[in-house]
Amino acid sequence: MRVLLASHAANPTTLQNGLADHGCVCDTAEGLQDLASVLSLSGPYDMVILDVATPDREVQAAVRGLRREGCVHPVIILCARPDAMAEEAILHAGADDVVLHPVRLPVLHARMQALMRRARGYASARLACGNVTLDQEQHAVTVDGRRVPLTAREFDFLQTLMLHKGVLLTKERFMSSLYADSEAPDLKIVDVFVCKLRRKLAACGAAEMIRTVWGRGHVLFEPSADAVAAAREALLPDMAEPAPRGWVRRAGLVAAGA
Repeated sequence: MRVLLASHAANPTTLQNGLADHGCVCDTAEGLQDLASVLSLSGPYDMVILDVATPDREVQAAVRGLRREGCVHPVIILCARPDAMAEEAILHAGADDVVLHPVRLPVLHARMQALMRRARGYASARLACGNVTLDQEQHAVTVDGRRVPLTAREFDFLQTLMLHKGVLLTKERFMSSLYADSEAPDLKIVDVFVCKLRRKLAACGAAEMIRTVWGRGHVLFEPSADAVAAAREALLPDMAEPAPRGWVRRAGLVAAGA
């Protein structure tokens, strides 16, 4: 998850490092007035977090400004305990959640994931497409209950696709999600991830659900019920238990006698 953070704290490094430990990449904005320009010029981002002393009128105006500019990203306000009117006002201004200090990072990260899922139309930590299920809480991918052996990067790649189902994602978008906090390899690594994911998912009986738009990127689509049924049927011979050796030998003799 790539996050834009604006903080009134003298040193927001602790919060940045804490979010990084939970797999988030944090960029910072110098002030509340710069939020809209940073979002448009340095994105794409998944979420905006404002770490402020109190959600006063300046903060409310900043959030309203984001919404007027067309920002649809989830916005979380971190603050000391505000009075009821200020908390109500910041939510009416367009914030999605208010989290009080002291912040427990595991809880904050869980709230962030929940907002991301709901923004993409998911109601729980289990993301589904066709007969594939990705469980964010268990960090596992299954096809009809069968575990798919994915690396951490492959899991993150598939998670990015599933959270943006139906949206064409460029190679640069994948790279910003997967390698924004480290030195990125060549863009061709995206094609490698797609190839490996297709092979591993198909080996477990998943219907094809990753479409490549040549020269532009990749998009996750919902496979048809017929495609899911065909993928399951194609897997059945491989899933069948091997027959006992004696049975195979006798079957061969019968066939020879015939």
